[in-house]
Amino acid sequence: MTSRPHASVHNDLELAPVRDAAVRRARRPLVAGVGVPALLLALLLSVPLLNARLELLTFHMLLVLAAAAFTAAVTVWMGLVGLRQRNAEVILLSLAFGSLGLVYGVHGLGTPEVGVLGHAGHAGMAGMTDMAAGDSTQEAYRFIALPAAAQLGALITAAWLLLSSFPATNTVVRGVLALRGWLPAVWLLVLFGLGALVFNPEVAEVLAPTAWSGRVVILAATVGLSVWASARYWASWRYARFPLQLAVVYAGGWLALAQVVIVLNLAWTLSWWVYHVLLVGVSGALLTGLIAQYRDRSVPLGTALRGLWNNDPDALLAAGISAPVRALIAEVEAHDPYTAGHAHRVTLYALELARALGCAPEALRVVTQGGILHDLGKLDVPVDILNHPGRLTGADWTLVRQHPSTGYERAQRLGLLPEELGVVRWHHERWDGAGYPDGLAGEQIPLLARILAVADVYDALTSERAYRQPWTPSRANAYLAEEAGKAFDPRVVAAWVALHEPQENQTAAPWLTLPGALPTPAGAFGR
Repeated sequence: MTSRPHASVHNDLELAPVRDAAVRRARRPLVAGVGVPALLLALLLSVPLLNARLELLTFHMLLVLAAAAFTAAVTVWMGLVGLRQRNAEVILLSLAFGSLGLVYGVHGLGTPEVGVLGHAGHAGMAGMTDMAAGDSTQEAYRFIALPAAAQLGALITAAWLLLSSFPATNTVVRGVLALRGWLPAVWLLVLFGLGALVFNPEVAEVLAPTAWSGRVVILAATVGLSVWASARYWASWRYARFPLQLAVVYAGGWLALAQVVIVLNLAWTLSWWVYHVLLVGVSGALLTGLIAQYRDRSVPLGTALRGLWNNDPDALLAAGISAPVRALIAEVEAHDPYTAGHAHRVTLYALELARALGCAPEALRVVTQGGILHDLGKLDVPVDILNHPGRLTGADWTLVRQHPSTGYERAQRLGLLPEELGVVRWHHERWDGAGYPDGLAGEQIPLLARILAVADVYDALTSERAYRQPWTPSRANAYLAEEAGKAFDPRVVAAWVALHEPQENQTAAPWLTLPGALPTPAGAFGR
């Protein structure tokens, strides 16, 4: 028996990109979106005459305080959406979004009109830390709190962006997600605490050293993490083409550029205002990407936003699956026309069965999202093998048996949580341990994967395939009952038979009273 999959499976996998034309179309605006601000900043910083001062004190105060309040609200909303939609990527990105609030909040308190940080708002980032380095009094906090918060907030944001790019099976991600029900609220409290700490000059000096070398180290770390996150999301977007993935690519680039300004620039210059635009751009990119990913353009925006809050599995299956996921399902079905509608039917069957077994609402959502993508790995199996009319060769069958593991590897790029990933990977395991890809047996197989296995085989048996005609429902049910205790969990089969057999024909253990094994054509379980 092989071991359960290791988290590094995803990290080392390089999936071939699809739709190269779409990649080329996206690359041009991406280069312009990051390159133009970079060139503008280079010009302003290298030609001081162009980098004129523009002091809009009241506007600046209102801008950053409004941004801080907005960021806090959206962090909670975005985190709850991620929890309701069971998407690790969105949950972790909400924490990145909230980390920008540390920058906005202390930034707003540093404006002269608010006065919490005295005249710190006039000094500028580089100027403040330089002045603080020569100030031995407690008034040093006036000059160091703002750059400390700016650098620390950006560094934390970059770290969350990078962590969100790893699959939910990653050890660190799993540890963070173990607390996912409390994460948005707890993280906001942590950020409030950090914001208070930067008012203390000794603490602020540790968080954001005034020495030039210290500032460069923090800059390098932030830029490195941001670029790494953007690169990973770009690789994921080339495969999945999810709007949120592309949005993070932009956000990472703009965050890296903004940190250059933090270290090199003085306040109230044009380049300093570009820094603010870049920070707002990071927030806007993440929020826009989230809405674009889940919005169904066939319905009004307000309805779509309410749909993000929907936690009903039936509604999710009917209208809540994001457009990119629907496109992936369509791609699978176009690759293998005989499976048209298979994913939806299997998911509906599995939902019915899970309810009969008393599964909690959260488990129903796992079934919905794992079930709809359970055959994603078939994209890696040639269609002539999937629809071969006769018995498969040993080599071909080996390739078919890989589709749960390749589907699992693909699904990790979509932000699915470990429970959904388990459904995708283990829906072809058998109760007796003779299944694939990992040879799990009995209750080693997650219950929801055992449920999907029954639903998947029933639909495969009762659907027309290139290699056989469909079975009648009664014949398929008899086969499931015969295989209880061998291929399938007896308890799951009993629940299925109770749902689908006439009441008068039911017995306490229906698989015990059926005749011997039914003849099973090659590929009866589907491919």
